[in-house]
Amino acid sequence: MFSFSSGIILAFPSVLNPAILSPNATEIKATGDQASWIAASHGMSAFVGFAIFSPLFQILGRKTINIILNVFLLIGWIVFYFSYSVTSLVCARLTQGFVVGGVYIIAVSLSESSHPARRGYYMSLKKVSLGLGSFACHSLGLVWTWRQIAAFGVIVVFVNIIMLLACPESPPFLALTGRFEECKKAFRWLFGRSPESEKELNELISAQMKNIEERKGKKSNQIVAAAKVLLKKDFLKPLFIVTLGTWAVDACGRYFMLAYTTQIMIEITGDVSISMYCAVVSDCLLIIALLLSCFTLKRYSRRTLTFKLGFFSAFLMFFVSATVILRSCGIIPDIKWLTPTAVLLHSFVAHVGLIPVTFTIVCEIFPLEYKGMASFMSGITFTVFYTITLKVTPLMIKKTGIEGTYAIYGLCVVICLGFLFFILPETKDRTLQDIEDEIRGVKRNINDVQCTLLKDIAN
Repeated sequence: MFSFSSGIILAFPSVLNPAILSPNATEIKATGDQASWIAASHGMSAFVGFAIFSPLFQILGRKTINIILNVFLLIGWIVFYFSYSVTSLVCARLTQGFVVGGVYIIAVSLSESSHPARRGYYMSLKKVSLGLGSFACHSLGLVWTWRQIAAFGVIVVFVNIIMLLACPESPPFLALTGRFEECKKAFRWLFGRSPESEKELNELISAQMKNIEERKGKKSNQIVAAAKVLLKKDFLKPLFIVTLGTWAVDACGRYFMLAYTTQIMIEITGDVSISMYCAVVSDCLLIIALLLSCFTLKRYSRRTLTFKLGFFSAFLMFFVSATVILRSCGIIPDIKWLTPTAVLLHSFVAHVGLIPVTFTIVCEIFPLEYKGMASFMSGITFTVFYTITLKVTPLMIKKTGIEGTYAIYGLCVVICLGFLFFILPETKDRTLQDIEDEIRGVKRNINDVQCTLLKDIAN
C-alpha cells in the first residue's frame, strides 16, 4: 500500500500541472517555473528525510519507521486537499518529500522479510503496486480533479497504517539489536521451521553474535565510527554499485516518465487529449512489464537482466532520438505513431529488466551492520539524481527537444552499465548473509556457526 501511494505521488504532477498551468485555471495559477519547482521540491526535502530516518530505522526498527513514514504521507495529502496557493502546494510536496527516505527503508524491510528464492519476485510486486498507483492517478485524472485525488490518497494511507500495525518486526533487525528470541519467533512466523530456514536463521544469529561481541570491544565516538565506515571497502564497493545503478534507473526514465509522460507526448503528438490517453496506456504497459519482471527475476540472473535488457533500453532511447531527428529532416516519412510507440516500448523494456533488478540489488548488496549508513548515503544519491531529473527534464525538453533529452539520458545509461559490468556481483537466490560474506571476503562454514551458537548457549 505504501508503494501504491508512492505511485500516486510520483504521477501527481502529471495531473496537477495541467490544472494549475491552464489559462482557464480558477483555483490556483502557476508559471511553468513554479510548476517544475513544485514537482522537484518533493526530492529536495528528501535530504532531510534520509538524514532523520536512516539512523532511526537502525534504532527504532523497520515497523515503527514505516508507520511514521505513512503519517507524513497522510499529512501531505491533507495539506494538498486544503491547498489554495502555490506556496501550500510546495509545502504539501515538501512534506511528502520527507517520505522519499522510505523508498530504501520499505525495500530493505521487504528484502529482510522475504525468502531468498522469492525476494526478487516480491520486489517486483512492490514495483507493480507503485505502477498501479501511477495508473490510478492518471486514470482518475481523466474524471477527477487533483483535489479529489488527494482525498483518495488520504484513504489509501490510512488503510496502510492499519495493516502495518498487524505486521511483525524484521528478523534481521531483531538479531542486529541482540533480541535473538524475538528474532527466532518473527523468523519462524515468516519462513516456517524447514531445515533450510533453520540453517539460515542460525547463520543470521551466529553472524550478529560475532558482530555484537566485536562492537563491545570497540567502543568509540559515533561520529568517528561513522567516518571509519565510509572508508571501508565492504561499504564503498556496494555504495559505488548503488550510485551507478540509481543513476542508470533515473536516466532510464523511471521517474521522469511518470511525472512528465503527458508533457513528453504533447511534444511528440501536439495533441493534449491524445497525450492524456497515452499516459494511461503507458501505465498499463508499466504494470504488465512489472508483472512480467516477477517471472524474469525468478528465472534469469541479475547480471543477465541488468546488462542485456539495460543496453537494449539504451538502444531504444537512441532510437527515439533518431526517429525525431530523421522525421524533422524529412529523411523518413512522418509516421505519427512511430516515436510514441518507441517511447512506450523503451519504458516497457526498462521496467521488465533494468529498473526492477536494480532496485532488488540495492536492497541486497549492503551488509546488515551498515544499513543505517547505507540508507543515508544511498538516499543522498537517490535524492540528488531524483531532484535533478525532475527539475532538469522539462528544461532539457524545452532546450534540446525530445531527441536531445533521450540521447543524453541514453548515453548516461550506457556509461553506468559499462562500469557496473566489471564490479556487479551475482545475488540471485542467495541469502543476505551469504551476499554479505562475499562482500566482506568472509568464508563461513557450518562448524563456525555451530561453535558460535553453542558458546552463546553456554553463556
